[in-house]
Amino acid sequence: MRYRLGKPCDIKEIVNIHYSIRESYSIGVFAHLGKSFLHQYYKIILNDKNQLVVCAEDENGRIQGFCSATLNVESQFANIRNHKLALGFSAIKSIVRDPSLLKSLAERYKSLCENGAEKFIVTKGARGEYWAWSKTYQDSISALEMHEVHLKILKDLGVKQLNFEVDTINKKVLNFHKFNGAEITKIMILPDGRERVLMRYNLVDRKSRL
Repeated sequence: MRYRLGKPCDIKEIVNIHYSIRESYSIGVFAHLGKSFLHQYYKIILNDKNQLVVCAEDENGRIQGFCSATLNVESQFANIRNHKLALGFSAIKSIVRDPSLLKSLAERYKSLCENGAEKFIVTKGARGEYWAWSKTYQDSISALEMHEVHLKILKDLGVKQLNFEVDTINKKVLNFHKFNGAEITKIMILPDGRERVLMRYNLVDRKSRL
């Protein structure tokens, strides 16, 4: 397995992997949005100068997993707000199929706004986002190695602390991050009743346990 930086030309493969997550984790607004929305989202993300996406590429050159993070979440939120119309149009088909998504998207958008009262995700500094692996290529060791490469690159780029969120229903991922040295900074209840944990890696002092 080869690990490399993700690029705009990888959008299709990254979208397909992200879309497949809903088969095992169907909770949350992103799990109910179609590929057109995800394509627009990653088009924005992969062209953001503060974005880091690490991909795992197999011997045939196919991407089998990716990890994403932003070096500056405030700048990223501003970038997403600047593209709100394009994201909105790309979500129309999904909203028509499930009108309840409109409320969820509105809540999500408010959490990205500087003056938004409710914050369900980390809003300052570097933020870890998605860690996804192909459902058709079982290789848990490579998935863990990819995540470790991701953290090492962030550290080399000068990131001292990486903040991220995990829903407690995702027990395996939560337990992994605890084992791997992440600390819990806050626990909250989301509007839909989910319990979410805000976590942090201290990349300066952390030692890999893999």
